[in-house]
Amino acid sequence: MTRVLITGPTGTVGEASAKYLADKGYEVVGVSRSVRPQEYFAETANLDLLDTEDVEKLEELMMDCDAVFHLAWNLSEENFDTGTKWKGNIEIFENVLQAAKDTEVRIFINGSSIHAGTGDIKAYTVEASLEDTPEPYRSSIDPENSFDLRKDRPEKLLSPLEDNPDSPYGESKVETEHRLREEVDNGFFDLGVSIRIGGVNEEDKSELEGEPYYSSLYWSHRDLGRTIEQIIESDLQKKNGYHQFYGVSDNEGRIFSIENQFIGEN
Repeated sequence: MTRVLITGPTGTVGEASAKYLADKGYEVVGVSRSVRPQEYFAETANLDLLDTEDVEKLEELMMDCDAVFHLAWNLSEENFDTGTKWKGNIEIFENVLQAAKDTEVRIFINGSSIHAGTGDIKAYTVEASLEDTPEPYRSSIDPENSFDLRKDRPEKLLSPLEDNPDSPYGESKVETEHRLREEVDNGFFDLGVSIRIGGVNEEDKSELEGEPYYSSLYWSHRDLGRTIEQIIESDLQKKNGYHQFYGVSDNEGRIFSIENQFIGEN
Protein backbone atom coordinates (compact mmCIF):
# COMPACT_ATOMS: atom_id res chain seq x y z
CA MET A 1 0.00 0.00 0.00
CA THR A 2 1.26 3.47 -0.89
CA ARG A 3 2.21 5.39 2.25
CA VAL A 4 2.08 9.22 2.35
CA LEU A 5 3.24 11.40 5.23
CA ILE A 6 1.62 14.82 5.63
CA THR A 7 3.09 17.47 7.91
CA GLY A 8 0.57 20.02 9.12
CA PRO A 9 -2.44 17.73 8.54
CA THR A 10 -4.73 19.64 10.90
CA GLY A 11 -4.99 22.62 8.56
CA THR A 12 -7.67 22.86 5.89
CA VAL A 13 -5.40 21.72 3.04
CA GLY A 14 -3.87 18.90 5.06
CA GLU A 15 -7.20 17.56 6.28
CA ALA A 16 -8.81 17.70 2.83
CA SER A 17 -5.80 15.92 1.32
CA ALA A 18 -5.72 13.24 4.02
CA LYS A 19 -9.42 12.48 3.64
CA TYR A 20 -9.19 12.26 -0.14
CA LEU A 21 -6.13 10.01 -0.14
CA ALA A 22 -7.48 7.72 2.55
CA ASP A 23 -10.71 7.35 0.61
CA LYS A 24 -8.64 6.27 -2.40
CA GLY A 25 -6.89 3.59 -0.40
CA TYR A 26 -3.66 5.33 0.59
CA GLU A 27 -2.06 4.89 3.99
CA VAL A 28 -1.81 8.41 5.40
CA VAL A 29 0.48 9.40 8.27
CA GLY A 30 -0.28 12.73 9.96
CA VAL A 31 2.45 14.66 11.79
CA SER A 32 2.14 17.91 13.74
CA ARG A 33 2.27 19.27 17.27
CA SER A 34 -1.49 18.86 17.73
CA VAL A 35 -2.71 16.12 15.39
CA ARG A 36 -5.25 13.66 16.80
CA PRO A 37 -6.14 10.16 15.56
CA GLN A 38 -8.86 10.20 12.91
CA GLU A 39 -10.38 7.49 10.76
CA TYR A 40 -8.56 8.81 7.71
CA PHE A 41 -5.11 8.50 9.35
CA ALA A 42 -3.35 5.15 9.44
CA GLU A 43 -0.97 6.64 12.00
CA THR A 44 -0.40 9.96 13.74
CA ALA A 45 2.43 11.49 15.73
CA ASN A 46 2.60 14.64 17.82
CA LEU A 47 6.01 16.04 16.98
CA ASP A 48 7.72 19.40 17.29
CA LEU A 49 9.58 19.70 14.00
CA LEU A 50 12.06 22.11 15.56
CA ASP A 51 13.07 19.57 18.20
CA THR A 52 16.06 17.35 17.40
CA GLU A 53 14.66 14.23 19.08
CA ASP A 54 11.29 14.68 17.39
CA VAL A 55 12.93 15.10 13.99
CA GLU A 56 14.65 11.76 14.59
CA LYS A 57 11.21 10.27 15.26
CA LEU A 58 10.01 11.87 12.03
CA GLU A 59 12.73 10.01 10.16
CA GLU A 60 11.53 6.74 11.64
CA LEU A 61 8.02 7.44 10.35
CA MET A 62 9.37 8.30 6.91
CA MET A 63 11.30 5.05 6.49
CA ASP A 64 8.51 3.30 4.60
CA CYS A 65 6.91 6.35 2.98
CA ASP A 66 6.61 6.80 -0.77
CA ALA A 67 5.84 10.52 -0.59
CA VAL A 68 5.89 13.49 1.77
CA PHE A 69 3.47 16.41 1.50
CA HIS A 70 4.92 19.26 3.57
CA LEU A 71 2.37 21.79 4.81
CA ALA A 72 3.51 22.53 8.38
CA TRP A 73 3.75 26.30 8.85
CA ASN A 74 3.28 28.52 11.88
CA LEU A 75 0.69 30.88 10.42
CA SER A 76 0.24 32.73 13.68
CA GLU A 77 3.85 33.88 13.41
CA GLU A 78 4.00 34.36 9.65
CA ASN A 79 1.22 34.71 7.11
CA PHE A 80 0.60 36.94 4.11
CA ASP A 81 -0.48 39.95 6.16
CA THR A 82 1.80 39.89 9.25
CA GLY A 83 4.49 41.83 7.41
CA THR A 84 7.22 39.81 9.11
CA LYS A 85 9.04 36.51 8.70
CA TRP A 86 9.50 33.79 11.29
CA LYS A 87 12.75 31.87 10.80
CA GLY A 88 11.26 28.80 12.47
CA ASN A 89 9.15 28.07 9.40
CA ILE A 90 12.22 27.75 7.19
CA GLU A 91 13.94 25.66 9.85
CA ILE A 92 10.94 23.33 9.94
CA PHE A 93 11.03 23.06 6.14
CA GLU A 94 14.75 22.27 6.19
CA ASN A 95 14.30 19.64 8.90
CA VAL A 96 11.55 17.87 6.97
CA LEU A 97 13.51 18.13 3.73
CA GLN A 98 16.61 16.66 5.36
CA ALA A 99 14.63 13.85 6.97
CA ALA A 100 13.13 12.96 3.59
CA LYS A 101 16.59 12.97 2.01
CA ASP A 102 18.06 10.80 4.74
CA THR A 103 15.28 8.22 4.40
CA GLU A 104 15.32 8.32 0.58
CA VAL A 105 11.69 9.30 0.12
CA ARG A 106 11.27 9.50 -3.63
CA ILE A 107 8.55 12.17 -3.89
CA PHE A 108 8.52 15.49 -2.02
CA ILE A 109 5.52 17.79 -2.40
CA ASN A 110 5.95 21.31 -1.07
CA GLY A 111 2.92 23.35 -0.06
CA SER A 112 3.81 26.80 -1.37
CA SER A 113 1.36 29.67 -1.90
CA ILE A 114 -0.08 31.96 -4.57
CA HIS A 115 1.50 34.76 -2.54
CA ALA A 116 4.85 33.73 -4.01
CA GLY A 117 3.69 35.20 -7.33
CA THR A 118 1.02 37.86 -6.72
CA GLY A 119 3.20 40.86 -5.91
CA ASP A 120 1.30 43.08 -8.35
CA ILE A 121 -2.19 41.89 -7.41
CA LYS A 122 -3.27 44.16 -4.59
CA ALA A 123 -6.78 42.67 -4.58
CA TYR A 124 -5.32 39.62 -2.82
CA THR A 125 -3.70 41.57 0.02
CA VAL A 126 -5.31 42.17 3.39
CA GLU A 127 -6.51 45.58 2.13
CA ALA A 128 -8.10 43.91 -0.92
CA SER A 129 -7.53 46.95 -3.12
CA LEU A 130 -8.98 46.35 -6.56
CA GLU A 131 -8.19 49.94 -7.58
CA ASP A 132 -4.45 49.37 -7.08
CA THR A 133 -4.47 46.12 -9.08
CA PRO A 134 -3.18 46.66 -12.63
CA GLU A 135 -5.03 45.72 -15.77
CA PRO A 136 -5.91 43.30 -17.22
CA TYR A 137 -5.98 41.50 -13.85
CA ARG A 138 -8.23 44.07 -12.21
CA SER A 139 -11.04 43.54 -14.71
CA SER A 140 -10.75 39.75 -14.55
CA ILE A 141 -10.86 39.62 -10.75
CA ASP A 142 -13.74 42.09 -10.51
CA PRO A 143 -16.93 39.99 -10.06
CA GLU A 144 -18.96 42.78 -11.64
CA ASN A 145 -16.90 42.77 -14.84
CA SER A 146 -17.50 40.25 -17.64
CA PHE A 147 -13.85 40.27 -18.72
CA ASP A 148 -12.25 36.84 -18.17
CA LEU A 149 -8.47 36.72 -18.51
CA ARG A 150 -8.32 32.96 -19.12
CA LYS A 151 -10.49 33.42 -22.23
CA ASP A 152 -9.81 36.99 -23.36
CA ARG A 153 -6.06 37.34 -22.69
CA PRO A 154 -4.69 33.86 -21.82
CA GLU A 155 -1.15 34.92 -22.66
CA LYS A 156 -1.26 37.22 -19.63
CA LEU A 157 -2.04 34.48 -17.10
CA LEU A 158 0.45 34.51 -14.23
CA SER A 159 3.26 32.01 -14.71
CA PRO A 160 3.92 29.73 -11.71
CA LEU A 161 7.64 29.90 -12.49
CA GLU A 162 7.96 33.64 -11.95
CA ASP A 163 8.96 34.86 -8.50
CA ASN A 164 6.98 37.93 -7.49
CA PRO A 165 6.18 37.62 -3.78
CA ASP A 166 3.63 40.00 -2.33
CA SER A 167 4.84 39.80 1.28
CA PRO A 168 7.57 38.43 3.55
CA TYR A 169 5.42 35.28 3.73
CA GLY A 170 5.55 35.04 -0.05
CA GLU A 171 9.32 35.50 0.06
CA SER A 172 9.62 32.58 2.47
CA LYS A 173 7.55 30.39 0.17
CA VAL A 174 9.78 31.29 -2.76
CA GLU A 175 12.75 30.24 -0.64
CA THR A 176 11.22 26.80 -0.06
CA GLU A 177 10.60 26.44 -3.80
CA HIS A 178 14.23 27.20 -4.60
CA ARG A 179 15.50 24.81 -1.95
CA LEU A 180 13.38 21.93 -3.20
CA ARG A 181 14.44 22.56 -6.78
CA GLU A 182 18.06 22.55 -5.65
CA GLU A 183 17.72 19.20 -3.89
CA VAL A 184 15.92 17.63 -6.85
CA ASP A 185 18.65 18.90 -9.17
CA ASN A 186 21.21 17.38 -6.79
CA GLY A 187 19.53 13.99 -7.20
CA PHE A 188 18.02 13.55 -3.74
CA PHE A 189 14.43 13.11 -4.99
CA ASP A 190 13.01 11.46 -8.08
CA LEU A 191 10.21 13.98 -8.10
CA GLY A 192 9.82 17.33 -6.37
CA VAL A 193 6.71 19.48 -6.74
CA SER A 194 5.95 22.92 -5.34
CA ILE A 195 2.28 23.86 -5.47
CA ARG A 196 1.37 27.52 -5.12
CA ILE A 197 -1.84 26.82 -3.26
CA GLY A 198 -4.79 29.13 -3.76
CA GLY A 199 -7.99 29.38 -1.77
CA VAL A 200 -8.97 26.20 0.08
CA ASN A 201 -11.63 26.49 2.75
CA GLU A 202 -13.16 24.04 5.21
CA GLU A 203 -16.66 24.11 3.68
CA ASP A 204 -15.28 23.87 0.13
CA LYS A 205 -17.13 26.97 -1.06
CA SER A 206 -16.12 28.89 -4.18
CA GLU A 207 -17.28 32.18 -2.63
CA LEU A 208 -16.70 33.52 0.88
CA GLU A 209 -18.47 36.37 2.62
CA GLY A 210 -16.22 39.37 3.05
CA GLU A 211 -13.76 38.20 0.38
CA PRO A 212 -15.14 39.54 -2.92
CA TYR A 213 -12.30 38.23 -5.09
CA TYR A 214 -11.98 34.79 -3.49
CA SER A 215 -13.75 32.97 -6.33
CA SER A 216 -10.89 33.78 -8.73
CA LEU A 217 -8.34 31.86 -6.63
CA TYR A 218 -10.51 29.06 -5.19
CA TRP A 219 -9.14 25.49 -5.27
CA SER A 220 -11.73 22.79 -4.70
CA HIS A 221 -11.13 19.83 -2.41
CA ARG A 222 -11.68 17.54 -5.39
CA ASP A 223 -9.07 19.29 -7.54
CA LEU A 224 -6.66 19.40 -4.61
CA GLY A 225 -7.07 15.72 -3.83
CA ARG A 226 -6.78 14.43 -7.35
CA THR A 227 -3.75 16.63 -7.99
CA ILE A 228 -1.90 15.09 -5.04
CA GLU A 229 -3.03 11.64 -6.13
CA GLN A 230 -1.76 12.14 -9.67
CA ILE A 231 1.59 13.39 -8.42
CA ILE A 232 2.01 10.29 -6.28
CA GLU A 233 0.90 8.01 -9.11
CA SER A 234 2.89 9.78 -11.82
CA ASP A 235 5.00 7.85 -14.28
CA LEU A 236 8.45 8.87 -13.12
CA GLN A 237 10.02 8.07 -16.46
CA LYS A 238 8.03 10.96 -17.95
CA LYS A 239 7.40 13.26 -15.01
CA ASN A 240 10.43 13.09 -12.78
CA GLY A 241 12.49 16.14 -11.88
CA TYR A 242 11.17 19.39 -10.45
CA HIS A 243 7.73 20.87 -11.19
CA GLN A 244 5.96 23.99 -9.97
CA PHE A 245 2.41 25.16 -10.60
CA TYR A 246 -0.58 26.99 -9.16
CA GLY A 247 -3.12 25.08 -7.14
CA VAL A 248 -6.23 26.88 -8.37
CA SER A 249 -9.39 25.54 -9.99
CA ASP A 250 -10.56 26.68 -13.42
CA ASN A 251 -12.61 29.52 -11.99
CA GLU A 252 -14.33 32.33 -13.82
CA GLY A 253 -11.99 35.32 -13.76
CA ARG A 254 -8.95 33.15 -12.98
CA ILE A 255 -5.64 34.98 -13.54
CA PHE A 256 -3.31 32.04 -12.90
CA SER A 257 -1.90 29.58 -15.40
CA ILE A 258 -2.88 26.19 -13.96
CA GLU A 259 -1.65 23.84 -16.66
CA ASN A 260 0.62 21.12 -15.32
CA GLN A 261 1.96 17.75 -16.43
CA PHE A 262 -0.03 15.77 -13.91
CA ILE A 263 -3.66 16.55 -14.68
CA GLY A 264 -3.48 19.33 -17.29
CA GLU A 265 -5.92 22.15 -16.63
CA ASN A 266 -7.22 21.09 -13.25
